[in-house]
Amino acid sequence: MGTLSNFQQAIRKTPILYRITIGNAFVIAIGAVGGTYVTRLLADQAADWWLILFFLAIGTTLAVLVNFWIIKNALRPLTDLSSVVDRVQEGQTYIDPYYLQPTDPDINQLAAALDTLVRQLNDRNQELHALSEHSINALEEERQQIALTLHDDTGQSLSLLIINLESLEAQLPRDEKILLEKIVETRLLAQNSLSNLRQIVYGLRPSILDDLGLIPAIRWYARTNLEKAGILVEINANGEMESLPPQLNSTLFRIAQEAINNILRHSKAENVGINFSQVDDQILVEVADDGRGFDPSTVKDQALQLHHIGLLGMQERAELIGGSTEVISEPGSGTKIAITVPCNPPGEV
Repeated sequence: MGTLSNFQQAIRKTPILYRITIGNAFVIAIGAVGGTYVTRLLADQAADWWLILFFLAIGTTLAVLVNFWIIKNALRPLTDLSSVVDRVQEGQTYIDPYYLQPTDPDINQLAAALDTLVRQLNDRNQELHALSEHSINALEEERQQIALTLHDDTGQSLSLLIINLESLEAQLPRDEKILLEKIVETRLLAQNSLSNLRQIVYGLRPSILDDLGLIPAIRWYARTNLEKAGILVEINANGEMESLPPQLNSTLFRIAQEAINNILRHSKAENVGINFSQVDDQILVEVADDGRGFDPSTVKDQALQLHHIGLLGMQERAELIGGSTEVISEPGSGTKIAITVPCNPPGEV
């Protein structure tokens, strides 16, 4: 048994090229010896030609089968490595130690290099996720800070300016028509600037999201933008959505906001449905339209090249809180985006 085991270990450590060469040499040698013996035997017995052909067919078949078996066993490490690659493509972030055991030295080296590459890619992917999360959170905080500053400082200054202009307008004599017209024009300009400022503030961080919650904020944003463009929108919510963590509120609002913006820019839809549902510890958000649709695989492949990263941004935001995004669409059949996230994202208390 020890000798057999040592022989098997030696065979496993032999490169594939040498295994196939040795196996084929063995087949050729056996075929030559066997063929010579059968030929002499048939020649001595003055066998008929059909008998010669019969033994020739048997010999050829046996040679092919033996050669097939030898090559199959010699190439088995490649088959094992192929199954490893399939699992890596399915999301496995490591290579089973079994495939790194002593085997064909070339395959062993390739498997070790592949394992190192997969682990490095996984580490880099985790680093990118961490950087992305930090960037998104920093962007959200910066938006909130800018919105607060514009609302409290610039907004109040404009409001005070409008009040002073109204007071000055009321105190001016009616015969000062030219000056009165200038004050009225200035007041209207200030009021228009204040209205635009409020739109900017709501775009940066709608106060309704903090005051009333997720559903009212999305309902306001959808109706303000979609119905203004002539698109009918229907919003339904099932489940408790008022007590969600702040991070989850912000993430779901930004995802829905991006989905609405994509509908406005690309879909040419007439009707949009936004549905929220909560089942156990999962929240499902579906945004569906009856627009022209698209091929998700094509758009995903070309997203970075064309700088169309809306869908990628939604997917990244969902994944950062342990969720997932599914895009269902085809040309001419509308689009549905389904986002599933946990009620208590990682990192929330």
